[in-house]
Amino acid sequence: MKRLLPILLLSIVMILIPIIGSYTRGVSNKIYIPLETSVVLETLTIYNPTTGQCDATPLITASNRKIDTAKLFKQQLRWMALSRNLLKRWNGQFNYGDTVMVTSGDPQIDGFWITQDNLNKRYTNRGDLLFDRRVRTLGKWNNVKISKTRYESFITGLVEN
Repeated sequence: MKRLLPILLLSIVMILIPIIGSYTRGVSNKIYIPLETSVVLETLTIYNPTTGQCDATPLITASNRKIDTAKLFKQQLRWMALSRNLLKRWNGQFNYGDTVMVTSGDPQIDGFWITQDNLNKRYTNRGDLLFDRRVRTLGKWNNVKISKTRYESFITGLVEN
């Protein structure tokens, strides 16, 4: 019996670790902190990665990131495009890869989005949210606030922009 006790305890631990891990898999260890950089977009719209709405390579963003269509369909990608006047490349305030908080009053789009693309040069003070065309094709909001954020890991204390 004394020999079976350690084996039994080890077996229980080996069974419980994957179960506990599955419950914590979706829990993020990051806290998003708003920064002072914020802008009110005149217009925020929806775009889909199609050649009619983009260029000849609709699955490659201006930041050179490839759009994973499976993740986009599941709404696991929350990427957006900003007009050029808002991007640092053209003397704006935001970089590709910045996480921004969108505040529009619509709970379906409010939240964190990552800047990965830019709009055609004819647009100013605008944004586009990337959606799979099977999920959403239309949407327009006026006077939407976006705020640049950074996140800090509460486990390691690591700060990232």
